Amino acid sequence: MRAAGAVAMLAATLSAGVAMARDAGPAVRIPLEPLGYQAALPDLLAAGSSMLTVDFVDDSHLLVSFGVRRLMKREVDDPPEDDDRTVDALLVELPSGEVVARTEWRLHDRGQYLWSLGHGRFLLRVRDRLTLLAPLGAASREEAFTEAPFLQAARRILAILVSADDDLLTIETTERPAAAQAGNSPSFGGDAQAPVQINFYRLTIGATADKLVAAAAGVLRARTAVALPVTAGGFLEVLEGGRDRWLFNFDSHAGKVSELAEFDTTCYPRTTFVSRSEFVAFGCRGAAEKQNIAGFNLKGEAMWQQNFFDTQVSPTFAFAPAAGRFALGRTIVSGTIQPGETLLPGTASSQEVRVYQAYDGKQLFRTDCTPVVPAGQNFALSPDGLQLAVVRETTVQHRATKVDDAYTSKTAAVEIYALPALTARDEAAVKQAQEHAPQDTGARIDLAVQRVGQAAPDAGSSAAGPAARPGSGGGATAAAQASVPEADPPQTVDQSAPSGNAAAWGDVQPEPSRKAPTLYGPGETPEGKKPQ
Repeated sequence: MRAAGAVAMLAATLSAGVAMARDAGPAVRIPLEPLGYQAALPDLLAAGSSMLTVDFVDDSHLLVSFGVRRLMKREVDDPPEDDDRTVDALLVELPSGEVVARTEWRLHDRGQYLWSLGHGRFLLRVRDRLTLLAPLGAASREEAFTEAPFLQAARRILAILVSADDDLLTIETTERPAAAQAGNSPSFGGDAQAPVQINFYRLTIGATADKLVAAAAGVLRARTAVALPVTAGGFLEVLEGGRDRWLFNFDSHAGKVSELAEFDTTCYPRTTFVSRSEFVAFGCRGAAEKQNIAGFNLKGEAMWQQNFFDTQVSPTFAFAPAAGRFALGRTIVSGTIQPGETLLPGTASSQEVRVYQAYDGKQLFRTDCTPVVPAGQNFALSPDGLQLAVVRETTVQHRATKVDDAYTSKTAAVEIYALPALTARDEAAVKQAQEHAPQDTGARIDLAVQRVGQAAPDAGSSAAGPAARPGSGGGATAAAQASVPEADPPQTVDQSAPSGNAAAWGDVQPEPSRKAPTLYGPGETPEGKKPQ
């Protein structure tokens, strides 16, 4: 009887432990209302407006920003198309939740305004002006949000994309309407059929940690803004391999082409690099609403695949390549939503965030986000991959002496969840992935793309791809002119100062069947025996 009781107690303890692991609450919770947070309007969120952000500056500091409604000073000659708003930005210390520094930004549209460039640096967009922030690199709290000029250009910014490893910046622009109406040709040469200019910049830290060097890596032109599957080392080429089958090639900017694994999907695969040597692809299983995700590496291995049992739109990412991890944000909808279609309030049923180990697809954590933010940026991974920050609203029931006087309200907070430490197997896989990452040769990206385009039919045409949503990281097919414009010179930003497929391709062409991918090593057989 004592033995049976001990076993029962042990079983109960194990069950409780499993329940705690599954339902563990946040390690840190920072209420936002005391900091001035105001709930965003559902209509604006559903339309994809960027209304709030949370980012790790380092493992112990957050940069949080959110829109606030307050009186604004009237500006002289304010453009009629402006949609002015005020955003508060706060540097928050962890785990205390203390506000270390604070500032206010006046923005003029509802688009994305903030991007993390890694190493504690952030890119701020106000209209078409870009500035650089390094909150922890300032000499004092008062200077934490001092802005340094960054990549100035007299063009309208359409999209900004940052690679998973924070070493490649893509900026997509077009002529401002007034300049186009005046007949001015776009910078680097105009083309009415390819009005979008795509500039690539390699990002490196200077000899001293207070400098960020943005070196121009090429310029392309396309018909529309696109999200390109590109790294500082090369880009993915997606080829049609037959009925419901697609092939991946990795084309290094230096000219080497590597054949990768195949992917069976009934829709065009949308790809995103999660590190220099690993990427994921979204596909379909017979219908657009039956979606899945698969993980691949540049050694030619199909590492894992998972099915979704709901329909998602607007996938967004956060990356921690040093830990071999990424977070995927999914907006869940009822039914099928056409690409580019604006969500209506109530169309999205929920938003979830999943944290994956990239090499094996293991799901480390999953939580729901409230409110639903299709634009993303309401979650972030710490650089070491051991913390997940999520902005969440909860409903509070207020009781009263009379039933009719009871009411509910919503309160928001940034919740910090502790993620599992890396196992020895995880660390070995991360090291191996880093060793197999293609080297950045410094070759110009546009010339590499042109080289591929010249070998493809109709290389000089301007094929269009899906419009890019900044930060989405989806794959697309874009095309550039056969002639590559001259790139602008590198730029160094001194923080101590006070102040789909890439272009020129025609339609994808079927390719002969290639050898099926395998997880067996050289000379191994399914029975585990060496061939005689």
